[in-house]
Amino acid sequence: MRITQETDYAFRIVGYLAKHEGQVIGAPEIAEMEGVTKRFTLRILRKLNLAEITDAKRGSKGGYFLKKPKEDITLYDILTAVDGPIEINRCLQSDGYCNKNSEDFRHCKFHKSLALMQSDIIKMFKNQTIDNFI
Repeated sequence: MRITQETDYAFRIVGYLAKHEGQVIGAPEIAEMEGVTKRFTLRILRKLNLAEITDAKRGSKGGYFLKKPKEDITLYDILTAVDGPIEINRCLQSDGYCNKNSEDFRHCKFHKSLALMQSDIIKMFKNQTIDNFI
């Protein structure tokens, strides 16, 4: 598993909004302050809006803001908003497909161990809120 550049930028964008909690901040300012192109910032903000982490206000004084308190936004929330669910191996996807034994993965030692590791990784991301990074 590797955190994508897009997710890294999303962490920083949400962190910037958390530093200015309660304020509406324009995408150009966010992009400039976090060193992300405006276009990419808007793309990430669209995903964060869909996940209800951020929201937008239209108009001349429009921009973006956190939709919920920074203490309630986890790194897991941000990561899954941008990249989707954490799945460290193909067999751990929701369809349960296994290359070795497509019928029954319950007896696969790798599957069991990888599932435990994935669960630990998810817990670690869920235990870190964005306010820990500002």
